[in-house]
Amino acid sequence: MWQWSALFMKDFKLTRTVFFIGLVLNAWVAILTLYMEKADSLLMFVPLAIAIAVHVIYVPLMVFIGLKAEGNLHLWLSNPQPAFKLLMSKVSNGLAMVVISFASLYAFTELLTVHKLSWIESYWTDIWRMGWFIIPHVIWLSIELSVWVMALWAIYQSLKQRIGRWSWAAVVGAAILSGGGNALFKSSALYRHVADWGGRTYHFPALLSEPIHTYAGGYVYDMIITVGLFILTAWIVDNKVEG
Repeated sequence: MWQWSALFMKDFKLTRTVFFIGLVLNAWVAILTLYMEKADSLLMFVPLAIAIAVHVIYVPLMVFIGLKAEGNLHLWLSNPQPAFKLLMSKVSNGLAMVVISFASLYAFTELLTVHKLSWIESYWTDIWRMGWFIIPHVIWLSIELSVWVMALWAIYQSLKQRIGRWSWAAVVGAAILSGGGNALFKSSALYRHVADWGGRTYHFPALLSEPIHTYAGGYVYDMIITVGLFILTAWIVDNKVEG
């Protein structure tokens, strides 16, 4: 446990500069939201919505920075712990940071904006409920993307000693083929048959005229793909990259 904690702290130190910059940007978003205040208008929350959406790249960015900052692999791969622990440390670091970032964004917005606007009370219930709906989805999508970043990085590391400069082309090709294949499958009748179960509808009448529909099967599918890809990535690092 102590060894993994040391890994986690190392990953935090590698990415803390970007993390602290993100916290400052969150404060500026709250200030910009207050500056754009217009009576009875939700347009002032556009910067906040953009900031929330940008968090999709938060975990993959932290993972990429951590992988890139460590440079040559011989030091990283000499660690006696298996690859899945090394990779999980980076994902966990990014996850902790994105949760703290969201908390700070909420705190800054609440402090500088929300409590000063009496007109927002009629929207607040739906805004709060939508936040609890959107933010977990953003975090989950960010984790999914981080696993893809690690997978492509592992493919690149395993190929660069074999095909040299063409390894980047192979990685781009793998990204396009896997992304396109996944999108094609999700548009198929087979996917709908497999994933369209456990449906639930969410209503936010103060903000949206149409409800949002989700399916538990879709989440299960994404979870299986993400976990499977993570396991495959760890296997590639342990068996192809180190070798």
